[in-house]
Amino acid sequence: MDVQRYISSGILESYVFGMLPESEQSDVETAVLQYPDVKAAVDSLQLDKERFVQLYAVPPPSGIRERLVEIIRQENTEEGNDLLPEELRLPVARKTPVKKVTEVQTLVKHLPANRKSSDRIWKIATAAIVLLLLGSVFMNFFFFQKSTDYKSRYKSLIATKQKLEADKEQQALTSLKQASPIAADPDPLSNPDFKWTRIQGGGTYAGKSVSVGWNARTQAVYLQAQLMPQPPAGKQFQLWAIVNKKLVDAGVFNTGAEVSEQLQQMKAVAVAQGFAVTLERKGGSQEPSMDQVCMSAKVQ
Repeated sequence: MDVQRYISSGILESYVFGMLPESEQSDVETAVLQYPDVKAAVDSLQLDKERFVQLYAVPPPSGIRERLVEIIRQENTEEGNDLLPEELRLPVARKTPVKKVTEVQTLVKHLPANRKSSDRIWKIATAAIVLLLLGSVFMNFFFFQKSTDYKSRYKSLIATKQKLEADKEQQALTSLKQASPIAADPDPLSNPDFKWTRIQGGGTYAGKSVSVGWNARTQAVYLQAQLMPQPPAGKQFQLWAIVNKKLVDAGVFNTGAEVSEQLQQMKAVAVAQGFAVTLERKGGSQEPSMDQVCMSAKVQ
């Protein structure tokens, strides 16, 4: 399975946000177990989801906890009765003149005291449950709206990311083509007119090498510095053509990992029995420093 393509397909986002059909969820869970990169991507998405929920969390209305505690504490008082919603309040007994002792005693006998206290408790609990339910409905609706908006934005970001990656890859290919100028001779590596010579280093440059291609017909010279180090500060490597045991300037060239696979076009050379490389001051020299010869080889 192409793991990176699977990660960028958007299926993991649908899985984390619960939008994936149940028939496909097991496939994602299997991929999470088999591929560490997929598991890391799922963990990252779940962490982003948790951060989003925390960012947009809405606390309950201020003071609701204190109000409920106060209602329960004063449930048997007039003040507690006034704190209840109007539809849950108990009727306030009016003061009436005592007509007869027998009537008062009868009234007292018929007052359901325990039942009244129990009813108040249940009414208070019901009021608290209703308030919490309304708060829950409000927060669920709010989070649903935010979650829907987040999913839409996330999909848009994924599409933008994929487009940027495609543009970046195209720019890299274009830059690579521009970095290897081969205008004079198309494709010197496969052109049979070019004779390629691999020049191996010795001494302190043992294990270092460059490849030089020379076209005797067009006099074009190309160099590829696959295994050459960066020169010291203020110095630069220079290529020389060997003509009748003399060194003829063929130009300076760059080295390092950035240019190791590039073809560098050098100065045209009409005749060459071989090539040599010296370490010169930056910009090159008109005459070679013979004590700074790094490597040389004959043209085969």
